[in-house]
Amino acid sequence: MSPSWPFAILAGIAFVAVSPFTRSLEGAGTDPVNRWSVAAADAAAASGMPPLRTPITFALLHLAMFDATNAVVGGHQPYAVAPDVVRPASAEAAAIEAGYRVLLAEFPTQQAALRLVYQELLASFPDGPPRSNGASVGASVATSLLALRANDGRNATIAPTPGSGPGAWVPTPTGFLQPTTEFLGRVTPFTMNSPSQFRPAGPTRLTSNRWAEDYDEVKALGVRKGSIRTAEQTATALFWEPLAGTVWPASIRRLAAEQALDIGESARFQAAAFAAFADALIGCWDAKFQYDFWRPVTAIRNGDTDGNDRTDPDPGWEPLSTTPAFPEYPSGHACATAAVTHVIEDFFPHAVIPARNVVTGEGRLYRKASEVVDEVVEARMLIGVHFRSSNEDGADIGRKVARQIRSRWFKPRP
Repeated sequence: MSPSWPFAILAGIAFVAVSPFTRSLEGAGTDPVNRWSVAAADAAAASGMPPLRTPITFALLHLAMFDATNAVVGGHQPYAVAPDVVRPASAEAAAIEAGYRVLLAEFPTQQAALRLVYQELLASFPDGPPRSNGASVGASVATSLLALRANDGRNATIAPTPGSGPGAWVPTPTGFLQPTTEFLGRVTPFTMNSPSQFRPAGPTRLTSNRWAEDYDEVKALGVRKGSIRTAEQTATALFWEPLAGTVWPASIRRLAAEQALDIGESARFQAAAFAAFADALIGCWDAKFQYDFWRPVTAIRNGDTDGNDRTDPDPGWEPLSTTPAFPEYPSGHACATAAVTHVIEDFFPHAVIPARNVVTGEGRLYRKASEVVDEVVEARMLIGVHFRSSNEDGADIGRKVARQIRSRWFKPRP
């Protein structure tokens, strides 16, 4: 754990006093795997790539760097590509070349900025056979992986089709993210068999007691004004308000740096974490647009239409946070958080898991994946954009993605 993150443990969770940051460079270090991850975040921001498209880029990037470094250092089964290696070969040079070529393909308008990072990384390695042979491996892996993913659906455009009536998602009164994210649930997964492999059973029935409980809970605790939330609950809700994609990439890089991993293990850990991140969101978005379930702001304003005598409407109800403009069930934040934190715990059972709100700069540390997930399940209800059961079902998707990665992917060679 870095001494730059002073903390005090309270009830098993560390609340950290940190200065705000806005740059993605945190945790980059000198590891080319980390440095390309930072460059990907910067290129995504500069190019205007939609936030829910970037996890696919991160997964592509890190899987390519894993296969490239693993081809050189060996020890684990490849993800998809196992090129021939002429030795001597540098694993670092392989990662540099693989990362560069994937990001050039993903961000063609950012060629100049990516070239600067490429030159910066190569400056640490003298010319010679290790560098050139490693670069050849990286180029081969990147070319092959990009070809394999050429028609994976990551760049598709799908117009939203809102429903109508009780339980149906309709556009909410919001300016947060336009509802053009349905493509994500149709992207070919990286480690799942299909986007629907871990699809949950669906939202709670509107006539059930559980629905009334979920409804009343978010109505009382997630409302903007007049809530019965405590000050601590409000702080937790706001801590987890930003998208999961603003939290976990930096945390993954930070852990890779803190664990002092060699190039091969850094590439393997980050490939597993970013693949889990992407697949959990793919599975989540498959379910979101399968069930098209309404958000609390819609449900509570129309509580007299759901056929449940226990749900009283409040036509003026507003959530604590702006409602995202896509279906409610299940929670994307819970999906991604459960997937990433359980991969972290699988790789580093005793590591403290860091999370940071990039808007306020507040940081928190957690002893176990379950602590993070439980807090996110609570927080996304407290902020008024999800029902508890949706958060719980989302977390279950993420855990299943992580469990499958642990059992089937990135394994030692027999």
